[in-house]
Amino acid sequence: MLTVFGGVASVLLAAAPARSEGCVRLLDEDLHLRELSIQERSWRGSMADLSLPSSRASVRLAASPDDQGGEEQGSSKQDETGTERKKPEERPGAGPEKPDALEFDLLGAPAKPPRVDDRALRLRRTMLSWHQGVGLGMFALQLATTIVGQLNYNDKFGSDNTGQFVQPHAILAYSTLAAFAAAGTLALFAPAPLRRSEGFDRVSLHKLSMLVATAGMVAEGVLGIWTTSREGHFNQQGIATAHLVIGYVTLAAVTAGVGALVF
Repeated sequence: MLTVFGGVASVLLAAAPARSEGCVRLLDEDLHLRELSIQERSWRGSMADLSLPSSRASVRLAASPDDQGGEEQGSSKQDETGTERKKPEERPGAGPEKPDALEFDLLGAPAKPPRVDDRALRLRRTMLSWHQGVGLGMFALQLATTIVGQLNYNDKFGSDNTGQFVQPHAILAYSTLAAFAAAGTLALFAPAPLRRSEGFDRVSLHKLSMLVATAGMVAEGVLGIWTTSREGHFNQQGIATAHLVIGYVTLAAVTAGVGALVF
């Protein structure tokens, strides 16, 4: 037994150096491969660092200022690291943005001021000044015509019919008609004002009163001539009475028209 164990031990001792040399060789090869792997990784990293500026430059050239805002025609973008960024998908059926319904001008655009004609304004002021002066004179003549007309009526149909008021009444009547026509012409041909009145005001009352006075003047003239032509007829007094009543109505209209502007 001792002899057998001694032989086994000698065999193991003889094989130990060879096994140790094989283990050392395997370790050397493994270390060598690891060094090569480390060198290869460092070399690849250095090459990546060298190629990075060129890739950044290419990205910068791709995103040039001509794009105006960085928008590209393609369906995706690339960032500095080379990864693609997809454009945000548009919602189906989304059209152009509509303006807000509440954004509107309630009052509208301001109206342009009218062009002022200084010459026309001066002419209008002058003509209306004459119109007022002639109108006041016409009012005095109308009052005198009505008073003398009443005296002439009383003398003709209520007393001895002397006829002393016939000529004064006729002169006053024609003078009143002439003054009324002159005042109306000055007002009619005066340049138009810059702003026309809206609604019924004093000027509207003056115009309405003068319109009634115009109709009264025409009627008085017709009835006055007709009254003179009916001398000796029974209807002369009736026509003269209508002429006198219309004279008072005309005086009232003239008074209202003058008072609307004076008072």
